[in-house]
Amino acid sequence: MELRILGCSGGEADGERLTGLLVNGCVAIDAGSITAALAVAEQVAIQHVFLSHSHLDHICTLPFFTKNIFGHTHEAVEIHALPETLDVLRRHLFNDELWPDFSVIPSPNDPTIRYTEIEPERTYHVCGLHITPIRVNHLVPCVGYKVDDGKDAFIFTSDTAETDRIWEVANATPNLRLVIAEASFPNEQAWLAEASKHLTPAKLGTELKKLKRDVPVRIYHLTPGDKATMLPQLQALGDPRISLLAQDERLAW
Repeated sequence: MELRILGCSGGEADGERLTGLLVNGCVAIDAGSITAALAVAEQVAIQHVFLSHSHLDHICTLPFFTKNIFGHTHEAVEIHALPETLDVLRRHLFNDELWPDFSVIPSPNDPTIRYTEIEPERTYHVCGLHITPIRVNHLVPCVGYKVDDGKDAFIFTSDTAETDRIWEVANATPNLRLVIAEASFPNEQAWLAEASKHLTPAKLGTELKKLKRDVPVRIYHLTPGDKATMLPQLQALGDPRISLLAQDERLAW
């Protein structure tokens, strides 16, 4: 399995892209940076996009992606997401007001993208991967993902506050190689993390006590302007599993 980090920032700034992962060149997880990180030929190779939730930093390049791939694909790209997330896309994004509805362009029978509802804890088999959404605790309906190719697996928590089930799944995954977990705000902004259902470094430390596996834990979603404050707070946790996820990083197992 090859995992490419298209973007992993909790905000957009010079040189920092929003959330996006690419697995084996054909499956995207979240769409905050597809068009910012990939050449058009690489975008055309994507067959499936799995969204964690509807917040803008996880979906914002979908419109430009649909325009770039139009006329270059043989099959519709499947957009996999919770029903609530797909409803947001239909009503507020691909609504012919904010952006053309590429789920019916060029025709309803031959669309550029196709919406596919997912259910938490049901496994989807695409491109040789077994992808399982796991409900997490965010401001809107949201899932993290377990991605498994039968040999190796990783967990992506997506955006979440305190949660339990995704750690249980991680602990029960014998071939787990990596966890990607969020920390969005410094400890001094614990009130903001609570209001928006994110984690601070201190809260992340508490969450990681639930993870009983000795695997790397790569941290993503730091707010760009708060990195200098958050880095020492993450280091102060004293958890040797922790390091920052890096944009454009490639991991392979």
